[in-house]
Amino acid sequence: MKTLIFGYGITGKAVETFFKVKSKDYLIYDDNENVILDIKKELLFDESQIDLIDEIVISPGINPSHKQIKNFETKNIITDIDLFSREFQGKFIGVTGTNGKTTFVNLLTDFLISKGINAVACGNVGVSPLSINFEDKDFAIVELSSFQLYYASDVKADFGVFLNFHSDHLDWHKDEKEYKKSKLKLLTFLNSDENLVTGYNTFSEIPLENILNIPIDNGKDELLIKKYDFDDLSFPIDTCLAFIKIIEKLDINLDEGYEYLKKEVYSEHRFELVESINGTNFINDSKSTNFHSMSVATSKVKNALLIMHGLTKNIPEDEINISGEIKKILIPKNMNIDIDVPDCEIVELDSILSLETYLATEYQNFETILFSCGGSSFSDFKDYKDRGLFFKKIVSNLKDSTR
Repeated sequence: MKTLIFGYGITGKAVETFFKVKSKDYLIYDDNENVILDIKKELLFDESQIDLIDEIVISPGINPSHKQIKNFETKNIITDIDLFSREFQGKFIGVTGTNGKTTFVNLLTDFLISKGINAVACGNVGVSPLSINFEDKDFAIVELSSFQLYYASDVKADFGVFLNFHSDHLDWHKDEKEYKKSKLKLLTFLNSDENLVTGYNTFSEIPLENILNIPIDNGKDELLIKKYDFDDLSFPIDTCLAFIKIIEKLDINLDEGYEYLKKEVYSEHRFELVESINGTNFINDSKSTNFHSMSVATSKVKNALLIMHGLTKNIPEDEINISGEIKKILIPKNMNIDIDVPDCEIVELDSILSLETYLATEYQNFETILFSCGGSSFSDFKDYKDRGLFFKKIVSNLKDSTR
């Protein structure tokens, strides 16, 4: 019998390398003709070979509505995360949530390394765990997207971190119920209910006690908020609370964790102060890819111009909650969104590419220019990093023009 690698992108190639090391028989399926050119002919799967397949390792980007999925319903479908979990001998910390996953994963990993602990970040941060040298690692902090969790079935996590929950990716999941179900799957992978860590009021929208009978002690959150001044930190309260609570689970001094948070700053493209020009602050929050993260960003600024952009992923527009400090909003035509914000001017841009021309004459009217997009980047950019660099280049050009 053989294993099928379904999808030959970053994940699929990492799985293939892993299988070669393990001398495991496999076939590859991808429906992109350009991708197929890179695959040896004898490894290409066709439907006549379906009885040879006993397990399928699927890439997380494959939509459940894909035409081939129904042909594999009787097969065991797993992910690279499942394969990693079967092999990894250290402690597995799974991290999910709608916003802030990558920031949290990198923050916790760097902190553990600073304590002399051999830790590695992997998963949805852009590196398949199968691509790392994990044999000598004590901890793997694994970012888990809803796509990965949807397909994962054989993951064993020592700890789970669930930062927050808000609507997202409703263009991939058939509805919000399915999105919630995928996220909650992390909890079924824990070896103990006590090893779940949450952000602040993470499950306010989900009656968790009725789903998995796991008690949530919000009183502990309030005690930590009273003890530590999280308002003074650059990270959201979900990140701070979950960070403090997970290091407590790991028997690390909480005060040391808090001091570490105090000296760390947000990562690039997440509410990043790019520059201050003539008294106007330019904030790059390109990593904001849904309405909730955008709304939170607007609550942190004063007298601001907000720039939106991207694919809204079928998230309801009633989830937008923009601060009264936003005085003007720029929206590219291809965002195809219609919003009404009291006492706020809405301006439609022909294209995001005309942003620099508009800002050149307008930015000095505001204390803050906030590039917090509220949509995914793929309508005009390669990814959120590409989009953030686009904005930073505009800011650099504006600064040069003042010299």
